[in-house]
Amino acid sequence: MNFVRRRFGSRGNGYSISKILGDASARQYFRLVEECGTSWILAAYPEPFDPQRFTYKQVYDLLRQIGLPVPKIHQMDGSLGIVLQQDLGNETLQKRLVHCPADEKDRLLRQAIAHMVAIQSRGTEALQPRYEAARLAFDEEKLRWELQFFERHYLGNYRKLHSWSRERLNREFDRLAAALANRPRRLCHRDFHVRNLMCHRERLYIIDFQDARLGPVSYDLASLLKDSIDLTATETQALIAAYRNLSRQETAEQEFALEFHRMCIQRLLKALGTYAYQITLRQNFIYEQYIPGSLRRVLGSIRELDEFPAIRGLVELELERE
Repeated sequence: MNFVRRRFGSRGNGYSISKILGDASARQYFRLVEECGTSWILAAYPEPFDPQRFTYKQVYDLLRQIGLPVPKIHQMDGSLGIVLQQDLGNETLQKRLVHCPADEKDRLLRQAIAHMVAIQSRGTEALQPRYEAARLAFDEEKLRWELQFFERHYLGNYRKLHSWSRERLNREFDRLAAALANRPRRLCHRDFHVRNLMCHRERLYIIDFQDARLGPVSYDLASLLKDSIDLTATETQALIAAYRNLSRQETAEQEFALEFHRMCIQRLLKALGTYAYQITLRQNFIYEQYIPGSLRRVLGSIRELDEFPAIRGLVELELERE
């Protein structure tokens, strides 16, 4: 409110402020609407930040530099932890896909893939060494940590499976993280799913990009195609082919499919850990709705491989319970 009073209080116009249901982070979001109808989004960070070293601003500048649509920043106050930015409305790509016809669904997902390829190609080239995203990576340690996050919060806190035999599971987690860490790395958005893409004035805008880092090219693709939507096998294969064609992917088709499904398993298990964390530690029960679909999609990728029987057994048991 200190920020709002300074920015809007002297205008002599009335305004209303409403809280927006945010993502799975510590940030809070608010929509401010002036009497004239102009609206803004206020992102409130839990702590002050240095605008010169602010990760969100670094990635924002990079994405704008390479011509990708992101919500415009109008003002920042690092001492108050506030970012005032463009209001893109309420329609995520996830919402649009629920009711749009098949041809529009395909067009929008291909547009998202084009954004992803731009991040991986032009974004990697434009990445400055001083940016935090250039120093962070999905290396073996990070990938393994995310799988431990699933163990701790989904198996432990949420499901209370403390007696579950972890030895075989952990051996498979080690193999999975090591295999993915050895893949070539490009710049990743890190949460490139359909809830972080906004439909605004017939353009697809990218949000929530502050955690960008280097990683396998399949990371964002797995997030887009598997995180929050159910696609048929035919749709998935067509979109993977579109990605390979647009990115001029040189990896053999079978090898890339192996990497993609491994990445889907890792990414979705981490997502299940995040949902469990939100439910058990933050009492945010809205994330319960995403658990069954994530389990089904994990199993779908596991069935494409023949190398993770312990993970498969666990996921099958969880789906039986669901």
